[in-house]
Amino acid sequence: MPSDKTLLAHITLSLATHPENIAVEALGHILASSEASRRALQDLVRTAAADIGPIAEVRTQASDEEGIRPDLAGYDERGVKHVFIEAKFWAGLTENQPVKYLERLPKDKPSALLFVAPAQRRETLWAELQRRVKDARGIDLRPDTTETRIRSAAVDGGSRRLMLTSWKHLLDRMASQSSAAADSRAEADIRQLLGLTQQEDADAFLPLRPEELGPEFPRRIRRLPRLVNDATTRACEAGWANVKGLIVTPLAVGYGRYIRISGAVVWFGVNFHRWAQHRDTPLWLTVYGKYKSTKRARCRLNPENSPGLIASGDDLYVPIDLPTGVEYEAVLDAVVSRLERIARLIDPDVAPSPETPIARKS
Repeated sequence: MPSDKTLLAHITLSLATHPENIAVEALGHILASSEASRRALQDLVRTAAADIGPIAEVRTQASDEEGIRPDLAGYDERGVKHVFIEAKFWAGLTENQPVKYLERLPKDKPSALLFVAPAQRRETLWAELQRRVKDARGIDLRPDTTETRIRSAAVDGGSRRLMLTSWKHLLDRMASQSSAAADSRAEADIRQLLGLTQQEDADAFLPLRPEELGPEFPRRIRRLPRLVNDATTRACEAGWANVKGLIVTPLAVGYGRYIRISGAVVWFGVNFHRWAQHRDTPLWLTVYGKYKSTKRARCRLNPENSPGLIASGDDLYVPIDLPTGVEYEAVLDAVVSRLERIARLIDPDVAPSPETPIARKS
């Protein structure tokens, strides 16, 4: 399945205050309307050592007499709840999770409480679930399945199980079963939901690792604005760029400034979004479609002559790759050389200046 942003992802992340609620409703709709998807859910739970039997019906937000309201509840043919599903992105657990939910499952037949969360949250969320059960019951939960993509443990030594898997693992299994059953509508719906979960993963605040809090990372980030400014100065001295009438303009994505390169007004700087999503470099040149001055640039820049170029509507994002393992001056030379190549793609008549890195090396 493609990881491009789907329509559901775009609408949800643009308009919804709580994307998890949309994901719950979407997953509930798919499971309620697709027998193949319910079969995939049953098989996943069985893989984690809980033979819950067929899931005949799935309902969303079905509360009981004590006010316990799981995101999704699965019922057998007799209308008995035997599986709860809690859908998570990055919201915390509620006061009742997981202990009160486990208590509402049947004790005399196989049943499961399944948490579905981003793969990158799996370790931290499982640790928190284990801690809460231990605090409430005084028991240690130990995973007892060899399936690495699923965490599963028996609760109280009985037939109830606590489980955790990722959105991708669950949806991939549902898509596979739907494809085998020729359920094209479910496949399309699953693709929409998968796009939302992938986008939510990409934009999430991930749990910090101790090594990320050291001084090395902020020191490097602090030097990137200097690299942007020095490269801009060098480009202006070379004559194929200028900043007349333009100013330093940091954006939400990072530090940068507008420059005029071969007559085209572009934004040059640190783009954290593109760095995280598209290519291993913090520096990007943004060619906006809204400016008349960029018409020629947009016609002449393409993925063939500018590797890694990203087109988004009328805008172009051109990566400025950085060399590794070299000192600052070598990095600066490489950035200016890349900018000059872009300038010459926009306007082939741009002549190398004696002060540019290309001229110095020839």
